[in-house]
Amino acid sequence: MAVNPTDIRYTEEVFKLFLSAMVGCLVGLEREIRRKPAGFRTLAIICVGSTLFTICSYKLGFPDNEDRIAANIITGVGFLGAGVIFRNGFSVSGITTAATIWIAAALGMLIGIGDYAIALLSLAVSLIILWAMQFLQNFIDARFQHRSYTISYKDGFDSDELQAKLTQLQLKARNFKETRQDVQTSFEFEVSGKESNLNIFNQWLKNETRIYSFMW
Repeated sequence: MAVNPTDIRYTEEVFKLFLSAMVGCLVGLEREIRRKPAGFRTLAIICVGSTLFTICSYKLGFPDNEDRIAANIITGVGFLGAGVIFRNGFSVSGITTAATIWIAAALGMLIGIGDYAIALLSLAVSLIILWAMQFLQNFIDARFQHRSYTISYKDGFDSDELQAKLTQLQLKARNFKETRQDVQTSFEFEVSGKESNLNIFNQWLKNETRIYSFMW
């Protein structure tokens, strides 16, 4: 019995779509568990979409110029990634989610061209980065953090005392900005150092009677 080449091609294309859906779900699972904007459904759709567009680039008659559609996939994914990045003061959130969207699209494109080995290897590396590296990041964050402070204090409190305390706790401060209004002075600055020392510094601020208030 002769095998129809068209049937083989369609079977492989269906396999590509289901594989890309599974890969997208695996990449998005970590984002879903951490309650991030793009979960496994979103990333599965992005991965499947990238695979579908890559397949279309062949079907539309561009077998030797696949980058025509691939370039547009990258552009579209860039808009999606930009939509999940937010800035609040000194902090920026959503960068990892944007990068995850980007890698999901790349995995979908690899599956679309039939390079399954590289796609699965890239998936494994991505999962290691998303899961295993989180423990390393938590360890680093516990030992070295950045905080922005705003304190208000009465006359009689010397800012040199503040800097002496920071030096004592081995905390690095920068971007000092002092504002005076009547008998009250406000002081803004950024501090970096160990979390335990930052907590001791917070307690010292709470116990200092000459300080009206502080925020961080």
